[in-house]
Amino acid sequence: MAGPDIPVTGGGPGYGAVVESLRDLLDGFAAASPDEETVRALADAFAAWSKRLERHRVGERQQVFGRRRDLHGRGQVMAPKFAAEESDERSVKGTVTFGRYFLGGNGAVHGGAIPLLFDEVMGRLSNTAGRSQSRTAFLHTDFRSVTPVGVPLSVRAWFESEEGRKRFIRAEIRDGDTLCAESHGLFLALLPGQP
Repeated sequence: MAGPDIPVTGGGPGYGAVVESLRDLLDGFAAASPDEETVRALADAFAAWSKRLERHRVGERQQVFGRRRDLHGRGQVMAPKFAAEESDERSVKGTVTFGRYFLGGNGAVHGGAIPLLFDEVMGRLSNTAGRSQSRTAFLHTDFRSVTPVGVPLSVRAWFESEEGRKRFIRAEIRDGDTLCAESHGLFLALLPGQP
């Protein structure tokens, strides 16, 4: 049985392509104004796929979604796709482009999607370099300017300090020189046997 610290390879090599197709579908659906015929066809197709996937349902520890370390976002589409470009045991830098699925309005990213990205990036950093798994204890986000949709943005996260089980991490999103949002969080290392 795969635990949180054991890499999952389920879904095979094609799983990443399915995840990317789902990302494209969500962005395309968010950006569309479909006619009634298209809506009905989509509803029928989604219902058919939901029924087909039902026979493959497994417990949380066996699911592939969100557990493929070899894929962006661990193979889930809940959070925007962060692409790490530089990383070490203390920091990570990369890029993200929020698609239309994450639009809040007027070309700006929905405010809830920004802490979601921070939690994903900071949480992954918290668990690097042989550190034990951790959970988010708190995450504070300050919005400094509009975070635009459809624009490549730089993301940086770094350790501020480590004190026993406590891991204090900071992060920021920038559009060029403009600080869009920044965050600081506390991640707690799990105790043995803690889920």
